[in-house]
Amino acid sequence: MKYKYCLIIFLFFLTVCCKDFLIKDKEFSMKAILYTGNELKINGYYYKKYSDEKSLVLVFYENGVQFGGNGISIPTIEIEDRLRESDYTRKLRDWLAWWAPYDIYNNVLRFEFYDIFGHNWHTCIAHCEILNDTTFNVKKITFSKTGKEVNVNKYGTSYYSLGEWHFKQFSPKPDSTNIFIP
Repeated sequence: MKYKYCLIIFLFFLTVCCKDFLIKDKEFSMKAILYTGNELKINGYYYKKYSDEKSLVLVFYENGVQFGGNGISIPTIEIEDRLRESDYTRKLRDWLAWWAPYDIYNNVLRFEFYDIFGHNWHTCIAHCEILNDTTFNVKKITFSKTGKEVNVNKYGTSYYSLGEWHFKQFSPKPDSTNIFIP
């Protein structure tokens, strides 16, 4: 009986201490808002090289939707071919992790995306400083529901999205139609 009592207390404290990592977010806290500004160009894609051969890619749309989540990893020399390949983009279109709402206010870009921590999916918000209309810098990432800063060096794949992103004009962009962001 004594051991059961200790186990219950231990589980209670474990749950309280780790609740941010045990709770799965079900919906985005941000809403897609029509983008009519000129702070960032959106007639192409943004990329960030994270190795000699690979880059992360994000595509922003006028309807306030972003395709790429916290960055689609694509071999750098294949980015535009992959974005034109309808089978490739159709496959990604059905994955929640590749879609995100975004907003821009006072030269600050924010986008919310799903990332995995342990075995749970959580929504996170990337906080970005717009440097000019073709460059932004992901400065930090926070949990959407709590506002606590994510330790991206320890948890998740968000670490790669930190830093400077650059614009490349590109047309036609993949379609922004998805079932996750109305």
